[in-house]
Amino acid sequence: MLTYPLLRPSQAPIASTDNLSRPKCPRCGSALLVAEESRFNTAGRIDHNWLCDDCGNAFVTSIKLGRALERA
Repeated sequence: MLTYPLLRPSQAPIASTDNLSRPKCPRCGSALLVAEESRFNTAGRIDHNWLCDDCGNAFVTSIKLGRALERA
């Protein structure tokens, strides 16, 4: 089984977005399908760690939770 080290915000750029579509690698433009890791943070956001299969670039996206999800 292949494992990757956990990314930290200090190690990978964070792209804050409200776009829920699959991201493209900021380095090579390849579409990514599944995040390596997802986590809820205390600022009410979900961070997704991504690793591009084509070029190996690591980056993080952060999505703000909607009001309906915050109350659930």
